[in-house]
Amino acid sequence: MKRKISLVTPIVSPFIRPSILAMIIKTRYRPLLRRKLVNLAERSIHRNVIFTPNRPEQINWDRYITARSLLHSAERALQSRNISDHALQSAATVVNAAVSSASTTTREQFAAKYEDGPPGFLVISPTKMCNLNCPGCWAGTEDNPATLEFDLFNRIVREMRELWGAHFVVITGGEPLLYRSEGKDLLDVAEANPESYFMFYTNGTGLTQKVAKRIGKVGNISPAISVEGGIQSTEARRGEGIFGKLLAGFEYLRQEGVFFGIALTATRYNCDEVLIDETIDFYCNKQGAMYAWIFPYTPVGRGYNLDLMMDPVQLRRMHHRLWEAIIQHRILIADFGQSSTACGGCLAAGRPAGQFYINWNGDVAPCAFAPYAGCNIHDIYERGGNLNDLMEIEFFAAIRAWQRSYGYGSPPTAQHNLIRPCLYRDHFGELSKMLERYKPVPLNQEAEAILGDAAYREKLVAYNKECAAVLDPVWQHQYCRPVACEIDAENLVETVHR
Repeated sequence: MKRKISLVTPIVSPFIRPSILAMIIKTRYRPLLRRKLVNLAERSIHRNVIFTPNRPEQINWDRYITARSLLHSAERALQSRNISDHALQSAATVVNAAVSSASTTTREQFAAKYEDGPPGFLVISPTKMCNLNCPGCWAGTEDNPATLEFDLFNRIVREMRELWGAHFVVITGGEPLLYRSEGKDLLDVAEANPESYFMFYTNGTGLTQKVAKRIGKVGNISPAISVEGGIQSTEARRGEGIFGKLLAGFEYLRQEGVFFGIALTATRYNCDEVLIDETIDFYCNKQGAMYAWIFPYTPVGRGYNLDLMMDPVQLRRMHHRLWEAIIQHRILIADFGQSSTACGGCLAAGRPAGQFYINWNGDVAPCAFAPYAGCNIHDIYERGGNLNDLMEIEFFAAIRAWQRSYGYGSPPTAQHNLIRPCLYRDHFGELSKMLERYKPVPLNQEAEAILGDAAYREKLVAYNKECAAVLDPVWQHQYCRPVACEIDAENLVETVHR
């Protein structure tokens, strides 16, 4: 059976027509028309999502306020004097390309062949080079890391569009601003692909005035600057004096009209800080960040430590605060764990509108936080293949089969707990079976050590059970029965009784 094909992202595209977004972007200097379009789009989202039949009401609610937060973040960008016309036009170019007849046909052809929608984006780490040495970095330890060649990097991005109709690329590292190949850097890749939009995670220390000016000139690229909360938490992990460099980088980006956001890793020790009003106000209102991504700490990579993971009660508190903050601030905030209620679960291994991860060696893994490679892109290209060959890898196919049965492929009322969606962090026992059966290649020394660490497996599986004991009742109470909510039809002001 052919499944519904996502246009741009797994969260937004079924609810916000990209053509409407493109129209809204064009109304920067026509505020009355823009307000009418935003109101129209908001009511359309509400009508199409809240009243979706055969789906738990709270799932509809989470999808609605997530999509609405994107809409209002776009409006904030249009209202802001810190975002240049060129940045907005570059975004509009990509949106228009994503909804073109050519891209739509590409996605339909993929679905006809594979009986499912194509991946929506790739996460690519082109270099492992980094000027910091942050404890707990997921990138891990290698003896001789390579660099993704510019021509190969460019081919991967081009094939995403040509084979999947996918126009969004996430870049991580290492530090992406240190990438160099054939005399080219990351911004050269973005400049060579104006119909793709790039977001790159950066420690922010390389955001000099010169670099910010060039980012602004390229246009189709957005930095997400890594922070840990306030100055004390950020410098405790990233080093003394780092926070001042970040503030300078924010200023340079504002001067050049760059669309940017922040990324935070939530641990047992800073989780109550990342979503408080003061943090959101400082970064999003005072510094000009337009979005915020939250990554629950996953014990992989350098110095992995299960004791850094949020405990079950903290996770429950984060879940409540996440949705409260999105409703309150109307800013695009996503937690790569608990926001899964808005997209049907885990996005790894090339599920529809999901992702694969490719590192500096060309190794392809289901996700950056599941550091085990099912194949290598060099091998695929050397035998005359292309990105579609990733869909045939048994390890990835097994993960997608688990995802379908656990989340997006099941009837909405039969889905399992989507606030515990991660195959690695929440269901390590299931992943362990796949690692044993398919024997993917560990990406680094730490990933290899974990395979033989029985104590690690035992402790993480026990942690999964503890989280289930606390979070499954939340799922049952909030998501498996109707939730009372009031919608003010005129102002769309909500009261949610969670």
